Amino acid sequence: MKLELTNLAVFTAVLGLWLGLGMAPVAHADARADRDAVIELMQCYARGTDAIGDTSLPDRRVAGAAIYKECFVPDAPFRVWFPQQPFDRQAFPNPAAHPDTAPKPVVGPEAWSLFVEGVFGAKHYDFTQHLLGNYHVKLDGNTARLTALLNATHVRSGEGIGAPSRCVEVANGTYSIQAKKVRGRWWITELNLTVFGFNAVAQSGAGC
Repeated sequence: MKLELTNLAVFTAVLGLWLGLGMAPVAHADARADRDAVIELMQCYARGTDAIGDTSLPDRRVAGAAIYKECFVPDAPFRVWFPQQPFDRQAFPNPAAHPDTAPKPVVGPEAWSLFVEGVFGAKHYDFTQHLLGNYHVKLDGNTARLTALLNATHVRSGEGIGAPSRCVEVANGTYSIQAKKVRGRWWITELNLTVFGFNAVAQSGAGC
């Protein structure tokens, strides 16, 4: 009887260890997939923004809005702090920290596409290219928070094929988004952008 109980205990321990080892890689793989999905949302945003900034595309604003709608919930608020507009922290800034100067939210991907088109159009950019990196994702069940660093190039083309660009401006800042998983798919529920630098790095002809 003692031998049987000992064998049963050993079997139970081994089975538990085997199940535990089997479950751990699955949970790790799920977390990695969720992290990658949240990062893809941020990259989706960059693709939409650069579609709006690409004057070679017909209906570029419409194209950008369509991409935004693939990664944002319909009522997502967007906020951007421009250089010298005070914020309390780069990631997930609190609008209440500087209520007199805090940006009002632009609600929904369609409205944001119009806002971006207005900003790019006022500067007469021909092309934009948004590079994102240093992703940091914090998962909490079916919600997530992500931060990413921004290096974005904005170009007004020069005169003639191969000629220097008339203006190249570079923006630096931090994106922070909140996301949620709905029926197995991740969506951005809020986006904030703090821009601490926006400067001309190259000019020719009439310049910027």
